[in-house]
Amino acid sequence: MKKTVWRKNLIATLLMLSMFFVVSVTGAGAAEDDSVATVNGVKISKEEFDRNLLAAKEQFAKVGWQESDPAKMTELNDKVLDRLINVELLHQQSSKQGIVIDPKEVDDTVAGFKKQFPDEAAFQDFLKEKQVSEEEMKAEIEKSMALKKLQDILKVEFTETTVVTDKDAEKFYAENQDMFKQPEQVKASHILVSVDENADEATKKEAHEKIESVGKQIKDGGDFAELAKTNSSCPSSANGGDLGFFGKGQMVKPFEDAAFSMNVGDVSDVVETKFGYHIIKLTDKKAEGTMTFDEVKEKLIPWLKQQEIEKKFNTYLEDLKKNAKIERTLS
Repeated sequence: MKKTVWRKNLIATLLMLSMFFVVSVTGAGAAEDDSVATVNGVKISKEEFDRNLLAAKEQFAKVGWQESDPAKMTELNDKVLDRLINVELLHQQSSKQGIVIDPKEVDDTVAGFKKQFPDEAAFQDFLKEKQVSEEEMKAEIEKSMALKKLQDILKVEFTETTVVTDKDAEKFYAENQDMFKQPEQVKASHILVSVDENADEATKKEAHEKIESVGKQIKDGGDFAELAKTNSSCPSSANGGDLGFFGKGQMVKPFEDAAFSMNVGDVSDVVETKFGYHIIKLTDKKAEGTMTFDEVKEKLIPWLKQQEIEKKFNTYLEDLKKNAKIERTLS
């Protein structure tokens, strides 16, 4: 199935604030009218928004996002504000449900976080860099813990009320055949004598002579798996060199080209890649095709159930929004 199978649920994503978004106590240190939104009378400050926006930019920059794109910048502004509004709504709901976080839990979490720094001064420098006080950090940790407890409560409730039958799964399978298409795959084992691609000629020659010696032993009837265990520098050596099934694009090009050109049972000549020298044995092939329902059923049913649970989370959040007084004032 496609990668969307492993998509995380909405609220779990909202909870990833401690590491990626530093959210201050709502309105702390801001002028009375300096807000970007109000949620049931609780203001979200411009200071808080700016801090979250900066953190978001830093994260998206790692995957090639360009701040110079006005459309993407507008979209990011909207997403950050939506996130802050959603978090505030959920935090208010956690309070309504009587969820209380023990201050000791918060203090223990902060203490654990501090251990990542060599000393208190380094920790304080980190806070200055993030433009947040220790008390604001504690407030956000408390908020995140409350949201996590709310999530756990909802997860139990939604899981208990969500049922996906074999018939439901069969219907989805029949209507979404493209999701279950499988490209051509091969199964191979290999023996690797590693050598750095920038190594000197003498080192490369020594490694090449070793792999040629192993190849001769294979041709003379040596057991491939046993020779892999004793000669290969790849972690797969523990399994006799077995790499399992893989499709095109998953291995370096010279290795892929060799493996996909072989027949089952063939053993290659020496193949050179940036990792060193390989001898490959092809052990199985799967033609391009569509996986059967029986092949996907075991994973499909839990995935469909998770999709239904996510829908309930989304509906829950949308209902909170419908019943809330939300005013956006971000220009």
